[in-house]
Amino acid sequence: MTDLQAAAPSGAPRWLSSDVRPEPAKPSVLIIDDHDIARFALEAAILGCPALRLVGSAASLADGLSKIRDLRPDLVITDLALPDGKGAETLRAVLEAQGPRRTLVVSMHDELSYGQMALRAGAAGYLMKDNAQANVVRAATTVLEGGRWASPALAARLLDQVLAPERRDADAGQARLTVRELEVLEQLKAGRTTKEIAAALGLSVRTVDLYRASIKRKLHLRTGVQLVVYAINKL
Repeated sequence: MTDLQAAAPSGAPRWLSSDVRPEPAKPSVLIIDDHDIARFALEAAILGCPALRLVGSAASLADGLSKIRDLRPDLVITDLALPDGKGAETLRAVLEAQGPRRTLVVSMHDELSYGQMALRAGAAGYLMKDNAQANVVRAATTVLEGGRWASPALAARLLDQVLAPERRDADAGQARLTVRELEVLEQLKAGRTTKEIAAALGLSVRTVDLYRASIKRKLHLRTGVQLVVYAINKL
C-alpha cells in the first residue's frame, strides 16, 4: 500500500488511489440556433457522442452570449442568422465572447461565399444546415483538436485559390465581401429593388445604396445592371 493510499480516509473517492485517475473532462459544447428543428437535431447529435458534452443551447444571440460568459464552452456551434443578430454581426459577437476557444458556424447560406467569409473572420469551420446533423460530430471533434472543418467543395475552392492564380484573382473580389454585402447580393439575385431590400434586411434605403456602391467597387463593376448580372450568375 502506498503512503497516499494509507493516508486516504475510509470512504475517500477512488481517485485517491495511486492506480486510479479521474477521467479527463469531456469538451463542452454550446449550440446557438433559433430554428427549433435544426437546434434539436444538433443537440441530438452532440448528446449521442460519448466524447462530447452538451452544456446548453440558445435561440437568440443575447441568450447565447450570456451562456458563453456563464458556461465558457470549449466549442460554440452557431447559426449566422438569429432574431437579434444577422451575419457578420452575429459572428463577430460570438467570436469576441468566445475568445481563444473554438467556434463552428452552421448556416443555410451558400458555403462557397459565406464559408470563406466565416473562416477568414476567425471561425474554425463551416457547415451547411442541410447536412449538419450527419457531419456535426466529426466537425466538432476536428476543430476541438485544433483543426479546421470545411466541406470538400469549400476545401477545393480554398485550395484552388492557393494553387491557381486565375481562380484566386476571380474570387478575390467576392472574398472581400462582408456578410451583409453578400445578403444584399442575394436580394438582388431574387429580383428585389433597393427599397424592397431595405425592408427585408431592416436597413435604410441610403444604407443599401452604400452597400451596393461598396460591392461594385470590390467587384470592379461600374453599373447597377452589371451588379445584378453578377448576382444572378455568380451566387
